[in-house]
Amino acid sequence: MKAVVKTERGEGHVELRDVPTPELRPGWVVLDVRATGICGTDVHILHDEHPYWPPVVLGHEFTGRISRLGEGVDGWEVGTRVVCEPHQGSCNVCHLCRRGLHQLCASKRSPGWGIDGAMAPQVTMPAHLLHRVPDEVSDVAAAACEPTAIAVSAVERCRVEPGDTVLVFGPGPIGLLSAMVARACGAGEVVVVGRASSARRLEAARGLGLTVWDSGDVDVPTAAKELTRGRGVDLVLETSGSAQAIAQAVDSLRRRGRLCAIGVSGRPTLEVPWDRAMFAALDVSFSFSSSFTSWDAALQLMRSGGVQIEPLVTSFPLARWADAFRAVEERAVVKALLVPDGTADARAVES
Repeated sequence: MKAVVKTERGEGHVELRDVPTPELRPGWVVLDVRATGICGTDVHILHDEHPYWPPVVLGHEFTGRISRLGEGVDGWEVGTRVVCEPHQGSCNVCHLCRRGLHQLCASKRSPGWGIDGAMAPQVTMPAHLLHRVPDEVSDVAAAACEPTAIAVSAVERCRVEPGDTVLVFGPGPIGLLSAMVARACGAGEVVVVGRASSARRLEAARGLGLTVWDSGDVDVPTAAKELTRGRGVDLVLETSGSAQAIAQAVDSLRRRGRLCAIGVSGRPTLEVPWDRAMFAALDVSFSFSSSFTSWDAALQLMRSGGVQIEPLVTSFPLARWADAFRAVEERAVVKALLVPDGTADARAVES
């Protein structure tokens, strides 16, 4: 079968090549892949900026149907639509695993960089990490369950209280998903903050009914104070990893406000307004990866319409993976999916 493979270390070295079909093993299942999302991590691997073990099939955001069941797999049937947590290889015995934090285990080897992923017609995954996709959730939406679960995990960590005013810095996929999750969890006002260079993403945010501020035109802390009658916002979800955005977030929050850092900066250090955060007695959390509980919650938010994926998605055939990666890097799309057989029910399929 054809798969998108990072063939060796270094810049580039990604190609569509023939690979063996997955072998079934005890406790695992083989899935027929329906759609696979392109994540920033995949782009970083392309450019040799993220850990990986080549040769490896890329892709950790995906949905599929069970094709074959390995020995000892109970409670699942062939044909069931599923998504899968990317926490393969967690040791189950370390302090983190014993506390239920498998996503943070140092032994973890996620699909797409540690083991073969889903930019292929088939992939094999451990059955204990599967989640059943509700009938009301499309393949396109289900393929974005992993980034939605990341957004849900952040909200689990920092909480959204009824009526909260929430700022989301960064209008990328994680930012827009975080904004929808916050709104679905009871926020009274959700504002997405971005730059003109992300015009398409800001327009997508408006299309989702979210308030949008262009940080090039708006003094964000001043606008935040005006929005809240001088108090400051209750919660900031920071998905950009930008030092400037973090400084604006600190100045936008009320005293005892909450800041949740979700975005990766790509730098070893950032300059942060430490004393301003201290004097405001802010609660600051860092949220990474996704919890077990966030996956079913993400699927239920999709099922109820609280999180809308289809307006964000553009799908590409697997053979056009390079065009899809380029569209992501150029921000020409909000979210790109690769479809192995061209049958996923995407809003717009590039041909």
